[in-house]
Amino acid sequence: MSRSFLRVLAQRRPAPALTPDAPPREELEAVLRAAAGTAAADPGLSWRVAVTTRRSAPELAAALAGMTRVPNMAAPFPRLKGKQLRRLAAFRGALKWASTGGLGCALVFSPDEALGVPRKEQLQAAHGARPLLEAAFWGAGWGTVWACRDGAGEEEAVRAFYGLAAEEKLLGWLFVGRPPRGLATEHAATRPAPGPRISYH
Repeated sequence: MSRSFLRVLAQRRPAPALTPDAPPREELEAVLRAAAGTAAADPGLSWRVAVTTRRSAPELAAALAGMTRVPNMAAPFPRLKGKQLRRLAAFRGALKWASTGGLGCALVFSPDEALGVPRKEQLQAAHGARPLLEAAFWGAGWGTVWACRDGAGEEEAVRAFYGLAAEEKLLGWLFVGRPPRGLATEHAATRPAPGPRISYH
C-alpha cells in the first residue's frame, strides 16, 4: 500500500478555519470521483453529493430559515415582530453558516433497491463516505469542516432546495476551502497518529 495514501488517511483532519476559495469544478469532480471509487459503477452508491457555492448560499440560508425566497437585506424593513423577526434572525445566522469556505457539499443518503443491499447497510455506507471525502480533499490540498444542523434535513424548504426524493435523507455538510495562510503549514504538517486500541485473539 502506498505510503502517501496511508499518510493521507492518518493525517486528514478538520481545518481550523476556511477561506472563501473553492476548487474549480473540474478538480472538485475529480476529488468526488476519487472518493466514490469503483463502487460508483459496481455495485453502485447509496449516497450523492449536492454542491452549493457562496453564490447560492443565500438560497440555502433562506430554506434553512423556512423562507420561500431570499429577503432583500438592502431594503429598509418595516417594523417586524414575532415569527417574522425570528425568521429574519434565523436567515442571518444561516447565511453566515452556509457561507463557510468556498463551497458546501451536502452528503445525501440516496438508497437504491437495485443495489440488492438492505437499507440499513446502505445508510452505513453513506455515513462512511464522509471520511473518504475528507481524506480526498485533504490529499488534494483543500481544507474541510463537517457540520450538521439538527432537524434541517427534515425541513420542507430544505428538502425542496436540494430536490430530495421521499426516501432520501440529508446527513450533513462538508464545507471546503483553503486553510488561512497563517494556519496552512500547521494544517499540512505531520502529526503523531497514535491509532486505535487493538487486541488480538
